[in-house]
Amino acid sequence: MNMLPFCESLLTVFLMYAIMKRILLLSLLAPWAAAEDVSTAPAVSAVERAGITGAGWAVVTGDVQARKVTLTYPNHPDDFGGTAGTGTSHSGDGGKTWTQGPDDWPIPKSIDLWQDRLSDGSLVAFGICWAPDPKKRGEQTSADVPADAYAISVSKDQGRTWSTSAATLHCPPEIGIIARPLPHLFEDGQGAWLMPAYAWGKRGTRALLLRSLDRGRNWSVLSTIVTAEGIQKAGASLTTPWLETTVARTKNGSLLAVMRTGSNEQAALIVARSKDDGVTWSPVEKIVAGPQRQIVAGKLPNLLLMPNGTLVLIAAHTKLGCFMHLSHDGTGCEWSAAQLVTKVSGGNTSMTALDVSTVLVFTPSSKRISCWQVTLPSVSSAK
Repeated sequence: MNMLPFCESLLTVFLMYAIMKRILLLSLLAPWAAAEDVSTAPAVSAVERAGITGAGWAVVTGDVQARKVTLTYPNHPDDFGGTAGTGTSHSGDGGKTWTQGPDDWPIPKSIDLWQDRLSDGSLVAFGICWAPDPKKRGEQTSADVPADAYAISVSKDQGRTWSTSAATLHCPPEIGIIARPLPHLFEDGQGAWLMPAYAWGKRGTRALLLRSLDRGRNWSVLSTIVTAEGIQKAGASLTTPWLETTVARTKNGSLLAVMRTGSNEQAALIVARSKDDGVTWSPVEKIVAGPQRQIVAGKLPNLLLMPNGTLVLIAAHTKLGCFMHLSHDGTGCEWSAAQLVTKVSGGNTSMTALDVSTVLVFTPSSKRISCWQVTLPSVSSAK
């Protein structure tokens, strides 16, 4: 009996089945893929200068006709307080070209400094002028913090003139000391300013939310977001003293905090949520993203709620580069798969909103800070 015709028919049926299955799979994935894609323009150099470290922090001022981007960056090695000094760079064309601005402005001798824009249009700059010794983690107390460790500066004329004063961070002895206040400063809608930080103490490292009731001159601990014990309960491990934390308001009004737990590829970013303006926080969970529910790992995470309602999360990893995740409904409950901004740099990154759907992402490399213009998908196409 000749089995060849039967085998050929069977093979044909199998191939047709495989093709139809592939077509069906692609048809199901196509809308999702189109919704997730971001468009990244080629990088331009925002800064070219020897001795700089990190990507700095940018703020956008002015209106559509006269928009200005100011990038402030550490102009010294990453030695956690061993050296100080900052530089600035300005762009008046949406990040396409940059010119060098003044150094040590508006707060001199800062280890790190960033600016934020308040709801009334004024600018506030927070300067870190001192950092605790990591080798003495858990040993130092408030008596070791100098009076000029931090400074706050406010401008009511788009950065032309500034009023600067000392900023004091008050920390209960049982928590230890504030090891690092972190960007960004934001408002609670009732006159208070809020800012994330992490603390070192005898009881370990913890992420905090700080609050100021006098426009940044004095800060107190509003709440503990998470402790090392809380991280462990979530199935993660805190393997770094740098509990870098970012906090942002979501589209539904809650606060979302994302925190780093380590440096390796298994060190998941974790997330907590507050529904009472940061007074209390949910237990932390590992962030998972995309249809495959993959763990997100990275350092110095940044959150940004865009004017179009999309919540953006960026982070970087030495082996993975700089990547972006999107929460299209603005709540941070679900995240897209990673959108690669660049594989070239895995150093500390930052971002700012240029307009309704455009993000400027800043990444560091040797003697350079690059600016990437990233266009997000429209909210309608992402649904």
